Amino acid sequence: MKKFFKVLSSVTLATLIIAACGTADDNENVGGSPDTGYEDSNGDVIYDGDLAMDLIANENGAVTYEFQLTNQTEEDIDLTFSSLQEYDYILKDEEGTTVFQYSDGRMFGEAFVEKTIEVNETYAVEVDLSDASQALEDGTYTLEVWSVANELDGVRSSKEVTLLQETGTNGEAVITETGTFVGQIDNNSVEFTDVGGEPRAFRLTEEVREFLDVVQENDAIIYSYYENEDGQLILTEVIVD
Repeated sequence: MKKFFKVLSSVTLATLIIAACGTADDNENVGGSPDTGYEDSNGDVIYDGDLAMDLIANENGAVTYEFQLTNQTEEDIDLTFSSLQEYDYILKDEEGTTVFQYSDGRMFGEAFVEKTIEVNETYAVEVDLSDASQALEDGTYTLEVWSVANELDGVRSSKEVTLLQETGTNGEAVITETGTFVGQIDNNSVEFTDVGGEPRAFRLTEEVREFLDVVQENDAIIYSYYENEDGQLILTEVIVD
C-alpha cells in the first residue's frame, strides 16, 4: 500500500513548491492539483497537509534556527535520505541572487538513512548560519531551507534574516530579528513575540530603555540582542518597523 505524504508550511513562512521535472525515471507529474499531487519514482504521492513545516529562531543568541517537520496524519511517515546530509539552505541577497549555499564545499558520508516521524511527533534539525554570517557582508538576506529527504524534494521554507558582525560586550554574537512589542515586564526587562508568535523576554540596556517611550503595544519592531554568560538575552537596539 502506498504511503501518502502532505506538505504544509506554517503561516509564518513562505512555502515554495518547485515543480518536478525530468524524464519518466525522475519525478512524474500525475495531476498537479491538491487532489492528485505528484508521484515520484517510488510511487509515493506528496499532497498538501500531512507535514507541517516550521523554521524557528533559537533563543541561545547564536545564528541558528530549528527546521521542523510535524506529522499531522494518523500514520507514521518514513523519510529516506541518500546520505548523512538531512537539510540544505541558501541565502539570497536583496536582488534575489544566491550568495551562499550550505552544502557547497562540504562532504557528506554516503549512507541510506531512514527517519520515521510518528503521529503528532516533530522531526527537527538545527540550521546553523555561523559560516554564512562570517562569509557575507552585514545585511538582510532571504533564507531558504529544505529537507533533502527523497520524498520532499523541492519544498522550501523561506524567512528574511539579518546578518551582522556586531558583538556584545564580551564578543558575543548579536542577532537581529523582527517581531512584535508586547510590553514592559519591569524596569529592567521587556517582552516581545517573535515572527512565530512565541513570547520572549529581554533585559534592557540604558540606550534601549530610553527609546521605549516611543514604542507602543503591538508595534512591529526590528530588534537586536545577544546572550550573556548568564544566559540572559540582552537588547542592544529596537527599531519600530
